[in-house]
Amino acid sequence: MLDHGVAATVAYAREKSAFYREKLKSLPEVQSLADLAKLPLTTKEQVSKFNEQFWCVPPNQFVDVATTSGTTGVPTLYPLTQRDLDRLGLNEFLCFKRVGLSPADIAVLAVTIDRCFMAGLAYFEGLRLLGATSARVGAGSPAMLLSMVERLEATTIVSVPSFLKRVAIYAQQQKIDLAKSTVKKLVCIGEPVRTADWQLTLLGSSIAQSWGAAVYSTYGITELACSACECSAGQGGHLHPQLLHVEIIDDAGQPVPQGEPGQLVATTIGVEAMPLIRFATGDITFKTTQRCACGLSTPRIGPILGRKEQVMKIKGTTVYPAAVQRTLQGIDGILDYVLIATARTPLSDELEIVVALRGGVTNGAQEMICEKLRGELKVLPAVRLADLAEIQAIQDSRELRKQRTFVDRRNK
Repeated sequence: MLDHGVAATVAYAREKSAFYREKLKSLPEVQSLADLAKLPLTTKEQVSKFNEQFWCVPPNQFVDVATTSGTTGVPTLYPLTQRDLDRLGLNEFLCFKRVGLSPADIAVLAVTIDRCFMAGLAYFEGLRLLGATSARVGAGSPAMLLSMVERLEATTIVSVPSFLKRVAIYAQQQKIDLAKSTVKKLVCIGEPVRTADWQLTLLGSSIAQSWGAAVYSTYGITELACSACECSAGQGGHLHPQLLHVEIIDDAGQPVPQGEPGQLVATTIGVEAMPLIRFATGDITFKTTQRCACGLSTPRIGPILGRKEQVMKIKGTTVYPAAVQRTLQGIDGILDYVLIATARTPLSDELEIVVALRGGVTNGAQEMICEKLRGELKVLPAVRLADLAEIQAIQDSRELRKQRTFVDRRNK
C-alpha cells in the first residue's frame, strides 16, 4: 500500500522542482506502489550535476545549508527550510527515543557540527527536542571528551566508533577505567558495528567492552535528511515511514525478497526545500518487516554491507571495502590504514592494504593481519606495513572533508 506522503512528495516535486518537472512530465500520477516503481531512479550524479534544479523554494526561505561529504563525488548543496529543520530534529528525536534516552540524559556529541555537516546539527536538534542535554565536544581530542564526560557525568556519547576506540586506547595509556565512567550508551554513526546476522563486529565488541556500555548502530545519509537507529534489541535500524519510504532493489531495478541484500532506494516525505524521489543511495543492505522484540512493527534495515560502486572482484571473489574495514577495525595494534584498489584487467581487481601499527607492535603483526583477513574475506589481498605519515598522505585530499580509507584507482 502506498503511503499518501509518497504521492504528495511526487506531486509537490513535479510542481516545484525544475528537474522533476522535466523528468516526470510524461509519466502519470503516482497512486500505487506499482506506479512509484515505474518512476526512474534519482542518482547521486544527477543531484550533483543539476543541484539547484532540485530546489523547490527560493534561497531566501533557507534557514540552513548542508553539503554532502564529497567522498564519492562533488559536494552537493542541501538546503533546509524551517520545516525541514523541524523534520530533521523529529527524526533524531525518534531515534533517541528508540535508544531509550530521556530528558534526564546528558549526551556528548563527538561529531562534527561545523563545515556544513548535517549529522551534528541533526543530533543536536533531536536532543533539544527530547529535552536532554548536549555537549558539542567534536571528534578531535580524546582528552577533552573524557574531561567533559567526567565533569558533566555524561550518560551517552554519539560518535564514530573508530574514534571511540581511539579514546579507549588513550584512556588505557592514561590508566583511566572507562567502564567505571557514567557513560552507559554509545550511539555509533558512520561505520557499521553489526554484522548481517545482528552480531557486534570486532570493532563494536571492542568499544562495548572498553566502555562497559551498550552499543547502538545508526544509518543516515545527508541527501535524505533522515536516519535509522537501533533499539535495545539490536535487530536493525528502525525506519520512520512518516518521513521516508524505502525500497531495496537488485541490479535490474526489481525489488528483492525480504531479508535479501540489495541497493537502498528512498523517497523523502515531508521535505520542503529539496525532496528526492527514488534516490539511489548506492548502499547495500536488507530490509525486514518482522515485528521487533521491542514491540514495534515498523520496517527495519540491516547494517550497510557495502557500497555498490566500490565493489571489487578479487581472484573471483566479491569483496566490499566495508568488509575489509570491519576486519581491520577489530584488530588490536592497528593505528591506521588505507585501502588502494587497482585493476589489471576490466574483470579483475587488486587490493593493497597499507597498515600503520601502534608503537611496540611488530613481531608477527603482518602475518596475524593476513590470517584475520583471509578468514573473513575468503581471499587475501596484498598487505604492506608503512609509517603513519605515508598513510595520511594517501588519505588526505584537498577536495574532500573526510580522510579517505578507500582509494579507488581503477579506471571505470
